[in-house]
Parts: sequence; structure tokens; C-alpha cells
Amino acid sequence: MTSSSHVKFAAVELFVYDLSDGLASALSEQLLGKKIDGVWHTSVHIFGKEYWFGHGMQVGIPKQTQFGVPKQILKMGETQVDEELFQTFLDEIHPRFNVGTYNLLEHNCNNFSDECCEFLVGKKIPEHIVHLPNEVLNTPFGRAITPMLKVMENRMRNTRGQTVFAEDADAISEGRSEVLGGHAGATSSSTLPPPNTRGDDLAPLLAFGLQAFAQGLANAQPPNNNNNNTPNNNNNNNNRRPSR
Repeated sequence: MTSSSHVKFAAVELFVYDLSDGLASALSEQLLGKKIDGVWHTSVHIFGKEYWFGHGMQVGIPKQTQFGVPKQILKMGETQVDEELFQTFLDEIHPRFNVGTYNLLEHNCNNFSDECCEFLVGKKIPEHIVHLPNEVLNTPFGRAITPMLKVMENRMRNTRGQTVFAEDADAISEGRSEVLGGHAGATSSSTLPPPNTRGDDLAPLLAFGLQAFAQGLANAQPPNNNNNNTPNNNNNNNNRRPSR
């Protein structure tokens, strides 16, 4: 029997969640001029744990995080990387993925999932997920909801789950969010946090964005000529001096 028969393979899955709760699919074509099926959050499922990037690198019980049940589960493949080597990889990328480096548009959960999958199975996650922020921002609606994006970013910075690195946990407990250094000692991964109930979803924020967009359209409408004439007439009448 060859030694290769003793090699253990671990399945790697990509959990895909729609943070808009269906609003993006229903309204995107009307507002963006193109169909977008969801506002995607992703995580990596491996070794019986679910890893994602939000409030630093975090880990939770699969399908029992605040994001609820995945809309899609993509089988990325199998890996010979064991849990110890994966932890070493997380330690190496920690300077770029920690409690202070999250950015909703440029450095988010999907970028983290992309790098993890490429390391584990040599395969990147679907491009439409990674490139979604740029697609949205290059539309009038995307520009209209820019003020709301900071709120969404703060929401993602406060996702609940066990932090992978103790240094991130310390920063969170102390209310710090600066960019942290790497090579910190990892927290114990033997015990996962209790299941989280689904947190406040982002659908209300998207609704707020829709209102902002509609208001922007209303403000951009040309003034009604009839309405403009009325004040002028009144002003003219007011300016007339009474006869003596």
C-alpha cells in the first residue's frame, strides 16, 4: 500500500449569503439597468467550521452564524491542507485581514474567501461576487447610496463570532480598530462559540438607499413653470405702491 493512500482530503465549500434578502434581485434591473441577484457575503466552510472576514477573521458553527442559511453552497473542491497548515496561512495573511483593515468596497469578506479558496484548492471564487461593489458604484443608484455604505461597513465590522486571533479580540474588547500587526497567537479553535441568532439584516439599509435615490431623482426634476410664475406675480403685486 502506497503512502498516498493515507493522505486525508478535506472538502472546501463556499457559503454565499444575500445580505439584501432578495431586494437586489427584485429592484436591481430597474435601478441599475442590470440584473444583480444579490448583495453577496461569503464565508469558507472547512474542517467543520465556518470562516469569514468582518470584525477581523472570525469563525463560527456552520450555518448557525448571524447570516442565517446560505443562499448557495458552492463546492470548491478538496484539499490536502490540514487544519494546522491552514492556521499558519491565516497567520500569514493576518496583517492584511484584521480588525482594522476591513473595507466594504475594496477589502471585504469576499476578498478573504477568495484568498482562502485559492490557497486551499488553487481556485478563486466567482468573479461576479468579487467585482459586485464596482458594478454597483458605477451606476447612478450606486453613487446615490454612497452615504449609506459607511453604515453597512460598520455593520460588517461588528459581525458576531469567535475571532481567530487573540490580538483582534483584545482590540475589539478595548474599542480599538487600528490596523494590527501579524503573527499573533491564535485563539483556541477547539471550542466554537454558541450559535448566534440571525442579526439585523441589511434590507432596511437598502430600503433607505432606495429612498435616497428616489429623493435624488425628485430633486433633479426641472422646476414647474407654472409654480415659478406664481411667486413672481405675487412679488410684482407686492411691489406696487398703493395709489393715493
